[in-house]
Amino acid sequence: MTTAVFPAVTLPACEPGADPSEMAGAVAAWAVSPAMRALVAEFGHTAPFDGPVTELLDDLERFSGRRWDYRNGLERQQAVGESFLPAADALIRSAAASLGLAGRHSPPLRKYDHVLVLGGTVRTMVARAELAARLLRDGASVSSVVGLGSMRPLNASTDDIRDFGLRDGLTEGDAVDEGLRRAFGLSASPTIRDGVNAVEQPWWIRTYAAASTPIHVLAAPSTDPGRRANTADTLIGWAGLVEPAPRTSRLLLVTSDLFVPFQHCDAVRILGLRFGCAVDTVGFDTGNSDLVAKPRAFQILQEVRSAVRSMQALHRSLS
Repeated sequence: MTTAVFPAVTLPACEPGADPSEMAGAVAAWAVSPAMRALVAEFGHTAPFDGPVTELLDDLERFSGRRWDYRNGLERQQAVGESFLPAADALIRSAAASLGLAGRHSPPLRKYDHVLVLGGTVRTMVARAELAARLLRDGASVSSVVGLGSMRPLNASTDDIRDFGLRDGLTEGDAVDEGLRRAFGLSASPTIRDGVNAVEQPWWIRTYAAASTPIHVLAAPSTDPGRRANTADTLIGWAGLVEPAPRTSRLLLVTSDLFVPFQHCDAVRILGLRFGCAVDTVGFDTGNSDLVAKPRAFQILQEVRSAVRSMQALHRSLS
């Protein structure tokens, strides 16, 4: 069986003073790429690849909602998906890698103002924190490391509680804290600030100032009382609570490889366009990790959908 290999697609670059038309062009190139065309064709859909980019992104969002949304409003780990024949499975993985959902493990630069480690489940967070720590050990120069989580409860498994020595009742912010403490060898107690935002949603910040590089952990508030905090909320929380008005800062986001495109685009839209920050994004290799299971093809498709939606939101902001 021969699997198609697609050329890598560049994600929208974000430099201070960047030309919005160039970012919009990068979104368009991603949406019309050979990988996206092949992926959509595999599922029997005909998308308007030769039409306006706005219409194409709208179509891809609707199609992916019908065909690739396995969450149906649930958390990612609760999604129930499907299996694919080997040829289709291989095509999904190859196309997704081209679209940026794999292989983005090393940053292009050696010096950043801030590293933002994005939150997740306990095992995911430990893996992301380990990648951030390794990048610093390998010579990356940064002014601070910030873990971004939320106040949402985490349903940690019995195995995770045992393996990581955790307590019950963890929040995502606690998981972020645990991951960074382990990866950076933090033993001293942090200083703590807390409060509520304009819509009465709680937050806290733990700061480890004694570390060789200052480390902060934010449990960010939701900007909408009707839902839990999402990636955008944690980025907004960082810019408002941890590093107010971070004009022209150079940022490195650390996440899982599957989430690189969608979280990169969210950061470009929020921190790049609003504050003029430069943004690069890397992710640990979920296909070769001792901490998390290799993603199944349906989970990859779910995150292609996430990337489509974030590309769509970024493109609208650039219009």
